[in-house]
Amino acid sequence: MSGKIFVEVKKQTELMGVCLRLSDYKNRYPFLAKDLKNYPYLDEVNEYFIKFSSHKAIQTLNEIIKLGFSYDAPYAIILYVDDDWNFHGQNYYPFVDRLKKSPLVLKFMEELKDFVKETKFEEFFAKHKNYYEEEIKNFNESMPLDDILPYMRKFFHKDFDENEFHVVLALLSTGGGYGRNDFTLKNFYCVESKRQKNGGEANKKWGINTATGRSHYLHEFCHPIVNPESDKNLDKVEKPDMPKEEYERLCASAYPSFYSIVNEYIIRGIQLCYIQDCKEDVQDFLALNERLGFNKKVLMDLAKRLNKFKNSNLKFEDEYVDIANTIAKSYNEMNKGKNYGE
Repeated sequence: MSGKIFVEVKKQTELMGVCLRLSDYKNRYPFLAKDLKNYPYLDEVNEYFIKFSSHKAIQTLNEIIKLGFSYDAPYAIILYVDDDWNFHGQNYYPFVDRLKKSPLVLKFMEELKDFVKETKFEEFFAKHKNYYEEEIKNFNESMPLDDILPYMRKFFHKDFDENEFHVVLALLSTGGGYGRNDFTLKNFYCVESKRQKNGGEANKKWGINTATGRSHYLHEFCHPIVNPESDKNLDKVEKPDMPKEEYERLCASAYPSFYSIVNEYIIRGIQLCYIQDCKEDVQDFLALNERLGFNKKVLMDLAKRLNKFKNSNLKFEDEYVDIANTIAKSYNEMNKGKNYGE
């Protein structure tokens, strides 16, 4: 049992950040790759790599982006690339399910090796080692996560003694945090984007050290536990009687499917349990989630059901369906709106 969360900057995620900024990604998803002000590292990246914008790897990436390749997808895929730039994600289930773009992703991964050599990316990455260490230090000082793993052990009744937990700082991304959904691997990842101040300047701090702020990392580490249960059991989960306006807000927040809505509700319910257990006021958390489309009553009802699970000796996989059905039960009690997706 390591009892520790490792904070790092990985060459794989920085390479993906470079490629995304050279591609059409920036134009299609500008909020995920903003041009931050007062950010010398980004200026160096732009200046050094701009001449490689027409590289074959970038052209292939542009084709993938046309088919849809945003949010967690680029960083989830690149974490299956080893230090010798070999791709091992062929069996990663979202990759397998997205067959339309899978051949292009494999092509991109092969071309990426040439991109690394031709750009001398390894040398560029090594040159910035001191900067990466500075960002890791900034993170550890502004966002201590000492209580997250103990809470997960208590909540899920698991030791996680065969797992490693990593926060990867993605210094060229501005899109938020991404968790990896695959529980078949031993490593849990939270890929965390660069923070910004009001006005668009790069922020040295990595968040506010409150239970609400720390719960973000709990959220991402819960995805590899919750998402696979949805894969196996979603057909047993009742669809909620959800108001149209809430559903539209969830779609706008990048949660357009029943699958993603169930996952996000359950994980945000776990966050709420954590914030409550830290004796912190939950109103800011609830208000933020309401703006995204998550209903306050549903979240509170989920927290009650999840606390019941936490205080038992039961397995999450055995309780998943009943926990997930709390969402529909809570909405149906409110008796408003049209059925999901209508």
